[in-house]
Amino acid sequence: MIIPAGIARDFTQASEAGVYNFYLGGKSWTAADKETALAVIRTSPDAQAVAKENFLFAGRAAAWAVAEFDIRQVFDIGIGIVDDVPLDLVETCVHNVRPDAVVLGFDNDEVVLARARALRTGYGRALYGDITDLDSIFNHPDLLHHPDLAGSIDFTAPAVIVLAAVLHFVDDPAVVMAGLRDRLAPGSVVVLSHATRTRTSQARIGGMTKAYEKGRSPIIFREEDDIAALADGWNLLPPALVDVQRWSPDGSYQGEVYESVRVVGMTARLPGLSQGPDHTPGGGQ
Repeated sequence: MIIPAGIARDFTQASEAGVYNFYLGGKSWTAADKETALAVIRTSPDAQAVAKENFLFAGRAAAWAVAEFDIRQVFDIGIGIVDDVPLDLVETCVHNVRPDAVVLGFDNDEVVLARARALRTGYGRALYGDITDLDSIFNHPDLLHHPDLAGSIDFTAPAVIVLAAVLHFVDDPAVVMAGLRDRLAPGSVVVLSHATRTRTSQARIGGMTKAYEKGRSPIIFREEDDIAALADGWNLLPPALVDVQRWSPDGSYQGEVYESVRVVGMTARLPGLSQGPDHTPGGGQ
């Protein structure tokens, strides 16, 4: 793993970013990251396949939201270490459909930020931001004063917020979603995915939970109903909450659904702008 100079983090402890990088086929993980990832895979052999489908979901859903609702700014929160992953980033997927969109990556891991800045490959404008402290994101000084960003971010206009496999590391995700509602403009879209305990064996949940206890952040599996409830105050968009490998508004994306681990995803839009005839809310009133 390339570790930028000046980083003092405890590398004997696994990080979410390093474990995810291992799942996705990258090479930027530590021995501790690999140990945790392999412990998960022993319990849930499909973990790598589902992680890749989650990554693809994030890019697919963000690109759809940008194109469908004519949104020009995307905040990908919790980007992880993805510069060496053999899959298209959210940033790439968005720019494929809207080259002029501003895509910013945020993360609270100093290694993630240092790599993005040093390598300048994908998310070269990665900024510090912690999803449990939304002020660190929405009041980040670079959004106002960085020469590359001056005038390009407008919080009075809709934005796409990507929270892919982030909220299952958060104790109270409802507080995060409420904070986003307060800060975002009407018409903004959240792209969200989350590990679920629904239709997942307790043995596998226990094994994965134990594996992540060695890392910086424990993982929390939630019931599908509790994940869907995070869209309270938002308009849940079709196809509502589904396995990430089955998410597409027109039903055209039909990946294999695995039994050992499930990650579900959804998109939801803040009310206040006209939804149009094809965007009748499916929930989250």
